[in-house]
Amino acid sequence: MNQAKGSMAGIGRRALLAGLAASWAGGISLRAAGLPDAPASVAPRIAALDWGIAATLMALGIVPVGVPAPSWYGRYIVDPVLPASVVDVGLLFTPNFELLLALAPSLIVTTPTLQQAAPMLQRIAPVYGDLLFQPTPDVLEIAERGTLGLADRIGIRTAGERLVESTRAELATTSQRLAGYTGRPILLASPLDNRHVSLFGPNSLYGAVLRHVGLPLAEPNISGEFIIVGLEKLGAYNDAMMVLIDSPIAPGMAAKLMENRLWKTFPFVREGRSRAVATVLGSGGLPSASRFARLLTATLIDNGGVSP
Repeated sequence: MNQAKGSMAGIGRRALLAGLAASWAGGISLRAAGLPDAPASVAPRIAALDWGIAATLMALGIVPVGVPAPSWYGRYIVDPVLPASVVDVGLLFTPNFELLLALAPSLIVTTPTLQQAAPMLQRIAPVYGDLLFQPTPDVLEIAERGTLGLADRIGIRTAGERLVESTRAELATTSQRLAGYTGRPILLASPLDNRHVSLFGPNSLYGAVLRHVGLPLAEPNISGEFIIVGLEKLGAYNDAMMVLIDSPIAPGMAAKLMENRLWKTFPFVREGRSRAVATVLGSGGLPSASRFARLLTATLIDNGGVSP
C-alpha cells in the first residue's frame, strides 16, 4: 500500500516546516502549513489512526480531521463514507507525525497496536486508545464497550448510547427477517486468491453477527478470528451454505472463484448454495456489524435462502 499524497499535494515542504517551527513557539497555524483553520465552534478535532475508529466516529456524528490512507478506508469500510476533507495522515501502522502535528488535533484516537508510538503521539495531542475489536466470543460486546468509552472520552455519551441501540435494533431486525431461514449452516469465507480463502469462526465479527441473529455457523471450531485454507479443504463443508465476503485486497475475486474449475465441483456450488456479499471490515466495530447484517439479509432473501 503506497502512501497517498493527493490530499496533501498543495503543501510545500517549506510551508510545512514553517508551520512546524511555529508550533514550538506557542501553537501551530494550520494556514501556514497549507491546511484550513478550524472554525471556532465546531466538533473536536480528532485524528483517528484506525479505520474502525474512524467509522465509529463517523457513526457518532464526528468527522475525523485525519485518517491513514482514506482511499483504503473507502475500500474496507465503504459505509459510513468519509468526506473528501479528511486528510491522509500516512499509513495505517506508520502515521506521518509531521502531518499530524500540522493538523493540530485536540485528540488522537488509536488502538493498542500503536502503543509503542504513544510517547511520540502525546507530544502532538492527548492520546486515547481502546479496543473496538478482539477475536473472542464477546466481540460485539467489546465493540459496544469501546464505542461507549470513545463517546465518553469526547463528551458525547448520548450519541454513543444511540449507536449501540441502533446496532442492536439492526441485529434484531435481521433476526426477524431471517427467522424463516431454512438453509444449511453458513460457512463464512473471504477469498485471498484463486487457490486460498480465509474461513471465519465464532470469534469473528461475522460469526458474532450470525450468532446474534440466530443463524447456524458451519465451522465453530476456529479459535482465533480466521484460518487460511486451500480450496481443496472446502470439500469438508459440502453440506454448508457458502457466504463469500469480498476482499479489497483481491477485489472481484469472489466472482472470479465462480469460474474456478475446482470451485465448481463443490456441492454447495453445484446445488446453488453459494452467495457473495460486498466487503465488510471485520475489525470495523458496530458500523461493520450493522453493514454485514444488512448485506447478509439481502443476499439470503434475494437468493431464496429464506422461506416466506
